[in-house]
Amino acid sequence: MTFMPVIPEAYSHVLAEFESLDPLLTALRLDSSRLKCTSVAVSRKWLALGSTGGGLNLIQKDGWKQRLLLSHREGAVSQIACCPHDDDYVAVATSQGLVIVWELNQERRGKPERIHVSSEHKGRKVTALCWDTAVLRVFVGDHVGKVSAIKLNALKQAAAAFVMFPVQTVTTVDSCVVQLDYLDGRLLVSSLTRSFLCDTEREKFWKIGNKERDGEYGACFFPGKFSGSQQPLIYCARPGSRMWEVSFDGEVLSTHQFKKLLSLPPLPVITARSEPQYDHTVGSSQSLSFPRLLHLSEQCVLTWTEKGIYIFIPQSVQVLLWSEVNDIQDIAVCKNELFCLHSSGKVSHLTLLSVERCVERLLRRGLWDLAARTCCLFQNSIITSRARKTLTADKLEHLKSQLDLTTYSELISQLDELIFKFEPLDSACSSRRSSISSHESFSILDSGIYRIISSRRGSQSDEDSSSLHSQTFSEDERLKEFASPQGDEQPGQGCAANRSEGMKASSSFGSRCLPFSMFQHPCD
Repeated sequence: MTFMPVIPEAYSHVLAEFESLDPLLTALRLDSSRLKCTSVAVSRKWLALGSTGGGLNLIQKDGWKQRLLLSHREGAVSQIACCPHDDDYVAVATSQGLVIVWELNQERRGKPERIHVSSEHKGRKVTALCWDTAVLRVFVGDHVGKVSAIKLNALKQAAAAFVMFPVQTVTTVDSCVVQLDYLDGRLLVSSLTRSFLCDTEREKFWKIGNKERDGEYGACFFPGKFSGSQQPLIYCARPGSRMWEVSFDGEVLSTHQFKKLLSLPPLPVITARSEPQYDHTVGSSQSLSFPRLLHLSEQCVLTWTEKGIYIFIPQSVQVLLWSEVNDIQDIAVCKNELFCLHSSGKVSHLTLLSVERCVERLLRRGLWDLAARTCCLFQNSIITSRARKTLTADKLEHLKSQLDLTTYSELISQLDELIFKFEPLDSACSSRRSSISSHESFSILDSGIYRIISSRRGSQSDEDSSSLHSQTFSEDERLKEFASPQGDEQPGQGCAANRSEGMKASSSFGSRCLPFSMFQHPCD
């Protein structure tokens, strides 16, 4: 039998691609040598794709059917920002340095209209766009360090208030603006040399930290409701795979070092494009520069390099995972979804979710061999008591029955071993399972007791089982379901659940800790 490396139990989450967006790009004619994607943004409602021809494609995420095409004669679309609190507004920067703000008029069923065109950065390269989180205001940063604000509320009241210049220069920093972020009245500006914090209401500015840097390093806010305190936090990238943890007032609280933690091997991205592989060989530590930092799915911060995607839990100085994904130019995130723009113009859609939720979604799509390989790779995580509540032994039995014996004999044998590990150690209990009649379904409790559910009674277990027998979705249905991750478990909650389980003395599996942690854990 071919040896398949098994991923350690501490890996509880994975990045998965459930559907290719290539058909969508083809339908939008963004897969040719003449037209390709140049920028990407995402909101609760829209996926926004900019093109070399100056077009802005807005695709409704619910079903991927409703589409809008907004044209720009001012050059290729270089930056996009969707308003986070009002899906009816989107800002676009072009290659000529112009910034156009659109009102989509979806609620009134009207035509989208340009409500402002700013030439404040004309002739310069706009490198960052960011919306205010409360009012209609857009912040713009360019390659020479200028940061401006477009006040849309003032525009609508211009006639009454005699406001002739709705564009305001906020500040000019010492070098190219790498990233902008905004939260609760504070604007965060990251340049090539340092990060700055601006109180936009009081017009006060602070430099974050004393040590400068040289290169593209990102910075982002971390909302207070996820930081465990009333005040939000700030994370600023530093050289050598480090991050500063900063208070909301700009004071550096601590430095987090991830260099040695990133020496462990990458996790595979679960995708139908290729068979998942895992090399258990430990590599050398990685000294990386994090060009952008994005808050992702409650407790995580995401970044990327030319080598891969990295997801951290910074408050506990842990690496949730890192995976090799090449050729990334930009990433837009919404909840636990990642939309990755590649240098080739391709766009990939990844989802961060727990291993057991990933397997369940593969089962619903009828991707049997990929689901089986994922189970075998992550078997240490799947056999834990928490995962077994979601991914039961009878679901694995059904998965095994869908595999062709001649084609997947080795995979079936590995699944048999995994199912055997689900069995209680008591042989009498094991033999009891064989006595269960074929017209009855069952689930295994953490204590090892079999809970038998008769098929003659309507039950939730019957519904779960019948869902596994459903045929493969049509293309539209699969894309629609693929674009709705709300039902999936959030990684932050999953990590918290893992830690709380580890604290229970009655757990038969012992405590779990992430593979990359700066803190010594009782299980080490």
